[in-house]
Amino acid sequence: MKRRHFLRWGMGGLLLGNAGLAVAKAWVPDFSAIRLEATGLDAGHWTLIAEVQEHLLPAEKHAPGAKQVNALVWLQWVLSDPSVETSTRRFFRRGADDLAALCQKEWQKNFSALSPDEKEELLRKFETRPDGHDWLRELLNYLMEAMLSDPVYGGNPDQIGWKWLEHKPGYKRPPADKRYFLL
Repeated sequence: MKRRHFLRWGMGGLLLGNAGLAVAKAWVPDFSAIRLEATGLDAGHWTLIAEVQEHLLPAEKHAPGAKQVNALVWLQWVLSDPSVETSTRRFFRRGADDLAALCQKEWQKNFSALSPDEKEELLRKFETRPDGHDWLRELLNYLMEAMLSDPVYGGNPDQIGWKWLEHKPGYKRPPADKRYFLL
């Protein structure tokens, strides 16, 4: 099964659980307030993560990709939250370091310099490692959050993921002052 078909099939059912949400004031988190230093990851980590996200969820003619759903900024926002455990930040940093090291060992170049087929081969190899499998799984979880969350939280801008899946949000969506992290 192709990745895009799997996502459409698997996530379509999850969206049905949102039937109790409706239109509210437009609100987007202040992504300018992201404190990247608080994430514990540097520019190299974030570049690698963005490239992996784009490989895992590339944009297609009629389907959004990682960039269009704000996947990188979503993950940066999550990891900059003071309530996120330090171990979660270390997990993402260590995974990026391990993938970069494997890339150098196997190809003697950075992930961005690999062809799409080489990236796929490398990620398949990385996936066979317990920590690599867990890292990719968590990265996919955050990709799906960015794609399927209510836009009131900053992912899924302009409901792009919902529109792709032909999801119609129900009634009531959370107003800005009733978002889960404010309750």
